[in-house]
Amino acid sequence: MNMAISEPQPAFKVGDCRTISRDKRSWHRLEADLVRRSGLAKEETAITSSRHVVLLNVQGNCERGEYFIDGRNAGFVPRKPGAILFVPAGCSWRGWEAGASTAAYLAIQVKPAHVAELLAGVQLDALPSLSPDLGFEDPIILNAARGIGAEIHDRNPLSAMLVESYTATIFAQLMRRQRYPAAVRKGGLAPMNLNRVIQRIDDDLTADLSLSQLADLAGLSVPHFCRAFRQTLGCPPYAFIIRRRIERAKDFLRHSSMPVTDIALSCGFSSSSHFSNAFRREVGTTPVAYRGSWPCKA
Repeated sequence: MNMAISEPQPAFKVGDCRTISRDKRSWHRLEADLVRRSGLAKEETAITSSRHVVLLNVQGNCERGEYFIDGRNAGFVPRKPGAILFVPAGCSWRGWEAGASTAAYLAIQVKPAHVAELLAGVQLDALPSLSPDLGFEDPIILNAARGIGAEIHDRNPLSAMLVESYTATIFAQLMRRQRYPAAVRKGGLAPMNLNRVIQRIDDDLTADLSLSQLADLAGLSVPHFCRAFRQTLGCPPYAFIIRRRIERAKDFLRHSSMPVTDIALSCGFSSSSHFSNAFRREVGTTPVAYRGSWPCKA
């Protein structure tokens, strides 16, 4: 069943350009809009949508810009095709961006009531709140968004059922990404920036990430970032990275038969002795003793 959404659609990107094509389709409380344009220069965005917005970068790199969510600097992450932006209903998204002269995006707008219905049967003590994220990669959301885009031109009677399934997938994954949903104390990192920094740490545990690299992800100076990070998580960035490495090492110790030295290197420690000392300080026992308390599941 198709149903047009009567509310006026916000202009996501405004700038001097030529629209090559625009394909739009509405389903029950959901709308998809695929836009291809050329002659792009600097574009500006200023919207407050009454619906959740998932924006997929289909074509063209986005290389520089500046974003604000509810008046707060949200930093900027360069995006390639496949990158995703998410803005929850009611959030004010403003800023500018520049990049490739020819580009395309897929905008998916979903009414909050529809998401609430999809999640109604989920048995959780408390669902995490949805936080904005203006630049991330997620293969599950990417494939589901592409699936919705493919249904724009497909008039099969089962299209609505497929789109609802894809929508449920997108928002289930968005919920799973909200690992730190608690409200940020004054002076702390915004949830979007916090999730972005932690994702980078988890993805590069073996790398020696610099404070400047992490601060850039949050759009802050190094001193401001360090203060905000400690305010939010109660420890400095370096101590947090060590804890994440230890947590990953615990997984290896519990569920694999890898030698301790290999685990140390796989988790970013320079040597087995460095790993053992850090593990003892954090856990209160040695890696070998910790492993001995768990049956190996390899």
